[in-house]
Amino acid sequence: MSKKMFTRVLIALSFLVAAVFFLLSELMPETFGGFNLAWAGVIFAGISGLALLFSAIGTKNSTALKKMQILLSAVLLVVAAVCLVSALAIPENLVLPIILVILAAMLVIGLLITGGKKWDEGDNHKAGYKNYYQRKAEEEKNKQDEEDR
Repeated sequence: MSKKMFTRVLIALSFLVAAVFFLLSELMPETFGGFNLAWAGVIFAGISGLALLFSAIGTKNSTALKKMQILLSAVLLVVAAVCLVSALAIPENLVLPIILVILAAMLVIGLLITGGKKWDEGDNHKAGYKNYYQRKAEEEKNKQDEEDR
């Protein structure tokens, strides 16, 4: 199974698990009465955020894709934290620090994973890059060398 497929299946399964538990809490309130929509959000957003984070770690050669996955992962983990705060009735003054810690951790992880590369770094910044005129002159020289043989 490819890495992309694994991530997609994991996200879909997390949504399915959250939906099934929420349905069970409505159908059998005596057994699953403690489960509410906030817990469903924690399950879905938390697992999806972690899956995207691990997918970004495993992605090769695409800095833009890594940064996008890390950003989406950070958003989902913030949503999971807010849902967890709501589900556990944690004091309101802890919400912002939790969100800031998650965002700071994603920033550090993003820098470590991408190596600080810019997502739009072009070929002309790489060593040995030749512009159009240099390539054309080299082509003409090679053509002239072949004709001289």
